Amino acid sequence: MISFKKECILICIVLLGLFGCATNAQNKKQSMESYYQALQATNPHRNEILEPGSATEKEAIERYLSFYRNYTVDNIKQHMRDVYAPNVYYRDGFKDLQGRDDLEAYLISALPDMHVHSLDLQDMAVHNGEYYLLWTTRFSLRNKKDIINLTGMTHLRFDKDGQVIFEQGFWDTGVIYERLPIVGPINRWFKKRA
Repeated sequence: MISFKKECILICIVLLGLFGCATNAQNKKQSMESYYQALQATNPHRNEILEPGSATEKEAIERYLSFYRNYTVDNIKQHMRDVYAPNVYYRDGFKDLQGRDDLEAYLISALPDMHVHSLDLQDMAVHNGEYYLLWTTRFSLRNKKDIINLTGMTHLRFDKDGQVIFEQGFWDTGVIYERLPIVGPINRWFKKRA
């Protein structure tokens, strides 16, 4: 006989499977097409880029890091136009966006659910207009006391004026899912068995 706990997990897995299978494949295809188009449109070999080692390059990188080190509504509203170009392409584990206004709305929408304690740049590689930032952040989720430590990598491209025109964030979205009701226990259960 299946225990109640296992039965609940089984029902959740079936529901997640049904919802996952119902995901529109066309949206995923369009998302990848948008990504490839953004890569082409912002290609440093086809666009003017920051002068390597220039003061403008250093200022652009520091502006970007400072923007995320002070992750508040006021800071986002005050500095969004300094950091990001109007036609910026942005992608992370949750969203695929085009345009500064959509990105601003997305970043602000996350604030009620999280509090960023720190963002530390661990390393950076630069090659022909491509910027790769290895970072760690510490944050907590709404109504949670535990501090989450997360390491990620961001691929950036800047325009000639030092504004971000392309951003792809790579990080483990599972650290968020693990803390959600229903999905969290299932995610942790699968991780233990992997």
